[in-house]
Amino acid sequence: MLRSLLLALMCSLGTLAAGAAEHSSTELPAKPPASKQPAEKEKRPPKKAAGAGEAFRIYSPIWSPPSPPPGEVPDLVAHAGVAEAAVLAQRTDEAPLLLFVAIDFSDDLILTESAKESLASSIKGVKPNVYTSLLRIPEQPMVLVDPTQNREPFIEGLRTLPMSGRAGFFEMVDVVSSVTEPLVRKYPVRVAVLYVTDSEISRYRSDYTNPVINSADSRDLSRRFPDALIREKVNTLTSTLVRTSVPLFVVHLRYRSDTLNEAYQTGLRRLAETTGGRAVFCRSIADIPTSIADMLNTIQAMKMVEVEVPGKVTGSFSLSLESGAGPLQHRTLFQRPR
Repeated sequence: MLRSLLLALMCSLGTLAAGAAEHSSTELPAKPPASKQPAEKEKRPPKKAAGAGEAFRIYSPIWSPPSPPPGEVPDLVAHAGVAEAAVLAQRTDEAPLLLFVAIDFSDDLILTESAKESLASSIKGVKPNVYTSLLRIPEQPMVLVDPTQNREPFIEGLRTLPMSGRAGFFEMVDVVSSVTEPLVRKYPVRVAVLYVTDSEISRYRSDYTNPVINSADSRDLSRRFPDALIREKVNTLTSTLVRTSVPLFVVHLRYRSDTLNEAYQTGLRRLAETTGGRAVFCRSIADIPTSIADMLNTIQAMKMVEVEVPGKVTGSFSLSLESGAGPLQHRTLFQRPR
């Protein structure tokens, strides 16, 4: 089921990204014609093992100073750790943006209806170079609306979207990232995923509540670390997402103050920031419209920079970007892609 969904989604998104890229200043290379199958099996050189010294590319979201110059950020210098890295290209805020809005509504009808109305209103005002797609992630991933510049299908799909009763972020965030990752690497477009969710930790199909294992043993470690399963899951997802390039943004509709949900919300923020994105948690229903509108503005203002990192850099490393135009906000943590 999951494999067939990924194949179908990749096909659809690849076609759309190619069309969107036609509007950018960078021309896509022509696809080479298919060659006939040779009579004998072609001999290919053995593949080098990962980390064998080849340079590799990373992609970072970047935000310019409050009064940025038009177009690219001037005099951009990059370092990967202590090694100098090459800035190959910039994708400005005028480049096509593929925006995937992933809905994770589980149980709060009042909050989710407010979010739907706020999101529909804000989507109407996004720039023409934004291609919006609607995803539903609880239970199983589902593409409801393919990326399009036409806002009406998105709004209609959003308004008829039911609640699932289950949370899905933890189960699907790495899947969505793996599907959208090739678009950043193959086409000169910007890509972002916005999660809008009311999820709480007890609404997952898997149990992350870490109940006390031995109620008769006061020294049982599960008493001291009730959020251990949540932190373990966040660590696992972080190690996966740090190798990807698509920034994740989260608007959570309801902040919860109990111990487990605070750990969960801290995990959501960590995952978003690992990818160069951001997370916001609404304290009241009045915060929802502003939070959604502000997040969409942040995403639209995002530029992306393509950096070539020398092969001698291995493992995890920090990216540093500097410009004479002023301080920059950008993603800092990366790990060499597999």
